[in-house]
Amino acid sequence: MLIQQKNGGFISSDTALFNKYRMAEDVDAIFFDANGDKAPDLFIASGGNEPAANQNFPGDHLYLNNGKGQFTLVENSGLPAIYQNRSCVKAADVDNDGDQDLFLGTLSSPSAYGLPQSSYLYLNDGTGHFSKAPDGMINLDKIGIVTTGAFTDINKDGWIDLVVSGEWMPVKIYMNQKGKFTEKDISQSSGLWQTIYTTDVNGDGQQDILAGNWGHNSKLWAGRNGPVKLYIKDFDNNGSVEQVMTYTVNNEEYPFLAKDELERALPVLKKAYLNYSDVAGKTVQYMFYDLFKNYVELKAETLSSSVFINDGNGNFVRKDLPDDLQLAPVMAFAPFGSVAGSYWAGGNYYGVIPYEGRYDALQPTAFTIDKDLSIGAVRNLLPEINGEIRDIKWINYGGEQTLVLAFNNKGLTFIRQIKPKGYEF
Repeated sequence: MLIQQKNGGFISSDTALFNKYRMAEDVDAIFFDANGDKAPDLFIASGGNEPAANQNFPGDHLYLNNGKGQFTLVENSGLPAIYQNRSCVKAADVDNDGDQDLFLGTLSSPSAYGLPQSSYLYLNDGTGHFSKAPDGMINLDKIGIVTTGAFTDINKDGWIDLVVSGEWMPVKIYMNQKGKFTEKDISQSSGLWQTIYTTDVNGDGQQDILAGNWGHNSKLWAGRNGPVKLYIKDFDNNGSVEQVMTYTVNNEEYPFLAKDELERALPVLKKAYLNYSDVAGKTVQYMFYDLFKNYVELKAETLSSSVFINDGNGNFVRKDLPDDLQLAPVMAFAPFGSVAGSYWAGGNYYGVIPYEGRYDALQPTAFTIDKDLSIGAVRNLLPEINGEIRDIKWINYGGEQTLVLAFNNKGLTFIRQIKPKGYEF
């Protein structure tokens, strides 16, 4: 891909973005027709936890396609210079005016993870110039730690609805009522959601939701019989925000991290408790005593990667996906070729401390859901594939349908033959 500079020359996109935004990460991208010329344009959402959220933080970027595969950076797309840590970008015509609008999800503050952030809906004027959706159309202020979103027509009224979720968030449904959105959370759905994929899983004509969560193969899941919680506050009054995660056993909340790990961010605890025996088996309320007040509290009621079944009226019922899909965080879904009701799932996550242990047990896994909501999974259909999968897509490559696996900190993997001869679900 080529990107045009102001001087008219062309350079590769990777070089251009690296040189201009060395501290940025391209966290999501989408091809869509921004200006109505039927040539797919490119929008890149940027983020990362290294830079501060100010003018030094990279913004988002729109590149227009001249129809020959040459892309020009748009200097005035109307998108305001909001310097935030993006997580996702999605496109759809939400106001039924014939052009593609954009949803931009915001993950977290680089310096204060856990504090809810605002996401945004931008309306297209048809020429690739965008403006923030007016007040009263949709409320996305401080909705949470958004990781994922999807556009779909949930109630089949001809108006595109929005599904949003993230870490320590419920699955949120924004129903589009002729250009005005009403918000509704799916009951008891808060989790550590990483991806959402909307599809009709059981063939009833309604759009259901596949949702990737943290899974069961973790210390958070073992022995837990209540919500996982996250408490956010400057606990030691040193000017920085800390996070304390807890799990629940018999209605009592216990710190997830061991004493020495908590003391890295909160040295005040080292002075209060000299020995491990002082806090062994003690609740978080006991351990923090009078520091444990005036905090922001978040929760995850389920860690199960799930399917949410649509009843046709915009209401959803959650069902766990099979155990083979609970071995690590699920980060991506895709159809299983042309096999109805069948899908791929992939994930894993390595960015954790040794105390927690990296999540690396999930091989790309195929699963199927039938009309009676019986769910089955089949592993080992692919060669052994290691890594942190972040997206799965189908492309036409050399005249053949090819599965593409995108990894974190690793190149793409292309798989042409994924179904053994004679194999059927």
